[in-house]
Amino acid sequence: MRFHWITLIMIYLVIIAGSIVRITESGMGCPDWPKCFDQYIPPTNKSDLPNDYQAYYSSVREKKIQKFTVFLSRIGLEDKAKLIKADKSLLYEQPFNVWNTWLEYINRLIGALAGLFIVGGFIYALLQKKDKLIKGILGFGLILLTFFQAWWGSMVVATNIVPWVLTVHMVIAALMIAWQILIISKWSKSVTTISRTMKIFALIGVIFFLFQIIMGTQVRQIVDHWLDSNLRSDLILENFRIFISHRSMALIIVLYCIFLVGYSFLKKQKLLEINIFFVSVLIEAIVGKVLADYHLPHLLQPIHLFLAMVSFGCMTRVLFNYKLS
Repeated sequence: MRFHWITLIMIYLVIIAGSIVRITESGMGCPDWPKCFDQYIPPTNKSDLPNDYQAYYSSVREKKIQKFTVFLSRIGLEDKAKLIKADKSLLYEQPFNVWNTWLEYINRLIGALAGLFIVGGFIYALLQKKDKLIKGILGFGLILLTFFQAWWGSMVVATNIVPWVLTVHMVIAALMIAWQILIISKWSKSVTTISRTMKIFALIGVIFFLFQIIMGTQVRQIVDHWLDSNLRSDLILENFRIFISHRSMALIIVLYCIFLVGYSFLKKQKLLEINIFFVSVLIEAIVGKVLADYHLPHLLQPIHLFLAMVSFGCMTRVLFNYKLS
């Protein structure tokens, strides 16, 4: 059981590492995947690379983009595929930067370690005598989701971090958290019961936070694009419509959180997850306010994302872990 909690922590660490890579703009520190500059241990100096490395990896990227656009067309996203094909800026290869390269490389190492824990969880499930089938199916399902996430991550790199591709990457990460929490719930078999109403509230919370995470990612991407040609000191988030929606949803979530805690208290359904959820939401709201008022300070961005994912995880836990009374 402890092993599965460690796996969940590893998934959270991957998300935090990815956020740090994002704010340091190190996502393209490694131009290929899963290797980095075609090496298992990346270079530390530009002199270790051939003179034409940018042209070479640009051509490699072009081939991956072609395969990705074929995939998008097959699943009905032809308009997205055409936009990616037409955007020649995606073929631009950044100059080598040792800090960016190694930050991205460490991010990948953490992801690989999390992957080992996920595979280990599946093997552990197969060794069980009780509920082997359902535990094995859940473990294998998470492996498939992890492989898809890894492949999609390679497309994030191949497309030079196209905004909507990165958003999907974040949604898959949230789904991995939810899936691992479901696995933990199946292994723990809690005897605590809650009302059907509480289950419905938990489902609403899961949907709220998934939608809020998507909007938050969109805000960040629009701001990043704006900052390409403007100064951070001139940033006024109220000028972006998506930010207004994100802020309005944040207010709704805070009200929802207060209502949920009050309902839980009145019904005497004291759950640790709701207490953690309450604290996480309030701190997240404060961090969000500081981010908005002080031009998105880098240090607070991964904290904001982490708190959102913790809140999402708490509601998922309430949804999956407890039986109906």
